[in-house]
Amino acid sequence: MKKRLISVMCLFALAACGGGGGSNSNPNQPVDPGFVDNPIPPSPYPTPATYTGQPPGLTESYPNSFWPKNLHNALQVAYGSNSESQIANLTAYVDMDGALCSATPVSYDADNNRTFLIGAAHCFVNYKDSATTLTSSNLLPTSLLTVYNGVSQTKGWVKEFPNAIVYLRKDYCFNSTFTGINGDQCPNFSPNDGAVGGQGNDIAVIQVEGQYAHPESYPKLARAEKYPQTYTMAPVLSIGYGVNTQWPNSNASCDTPTKCATMFYTANYQYWQQNTTGYNYLYNSYYNAGGFGQFGYSSLICGGDSGGGDLFWDGNNNNWLLLSEHTYGPNGACGTFYNYLPNAATNVSAYYDWIQSIIEDHSPVDNCKSGAIANCVTNG
Repeated sequence: MKKRLISVMCLFALAACGGGGGSNSNPNQPVDPGFVDNPIPPSPYPTPATYTGQPPGLTESYPNSFWPKNLHNALQVAYGSNSESQIANLTAYVDMDGALCSATPVSYDADNNRTFLIGAAHCFVNYKDSATTLTSSNLLPTSLLTVYNGVSQTKGWVKEFPNAIVYLRKDYCFNSTFTGINGDQCPNFSPNDGAVGGQGNDIAVIQVEGQYAHPESYPKLARAEKYPQTYTMAPVLSIGYGVNTQWPNSNASCDTPTKCATMFYTANYQYWQQNTTGYNYLYNSYYNAGGFGQFGYSSLICGGDSGGGDLFWDGNNNNWLLLSEHTYGPNGACGTFYNYLPNAATNVSAYYDWIQSIIEDHSPVDNCKSGAIANCVTNG
């Protein structure tokens, strides 16, 4: 089953714009021995660890407030709720000339009145004509990029931020080219998918002018040692604006997928971490024990959730940590169940220093262009 990137980059076939994933088992392609594709946890329910603290603004206890509710036999897409405005301030809707992705605010620069967010690189790349170097001409222009804050368009956005600037790594999709025509995309999202020595590096820093929501509540960037341990049932809050057609929070009546895509969230659990060159993934999933005849690890991430955050509440320090951002999931299988972990999200801690080199710079656009910020390309 082919993996797919999980932005919504077309407006007509939801299945084609959905998730990516499954097994790519071509014996003629070399496999990085340190990389495990579609990992299977050792048991459905590892022993839960104890997590303390209550995130602000929630009416139910954490993490129970995020457990999936209203599951149905005809489950088609990931589940969640769009009623928590507090959660909407932890995520962002990104419009790319009618296409859809998600992002997470992480830093507000008060001196220059600008906000930085973390998203997925594949949302912003039109095509790639050099195997080794991503260039500014490959990126969507700022005039096509708008970031929104709020629950959904139908409920009215709180604020919009036009002309977003993005910063990507020059080695994004290293060792491959693609045209962007008819859905042609970067193939290098596991060692089995792309060329020998290829790298994914599906990470983007997004800059908007003005203050996005409430900086004191932004999820924090953190190094890997601050992350919860794998196989500990650590509750992970996954957020995004993916196209959702499940009752009662349905977008089925929308005339385009992105017109009224709605912020949804759900609890899942960190089971697996994989770090190799350019492939820095966390695999998170909610395990369903068969409450409506379905068993297995759920594909939570849908088309439009690309770049959305996986968050962990650090009760000791009373803040959210941004663990990862959504990269791929099973093709056309959003909301279904597997015997392996179907969704991969890019491990943000693997890019911690690179991200900080941008958001802490006094003039990131100029210094990205000049090479003063290493491995950086921008549309600014």
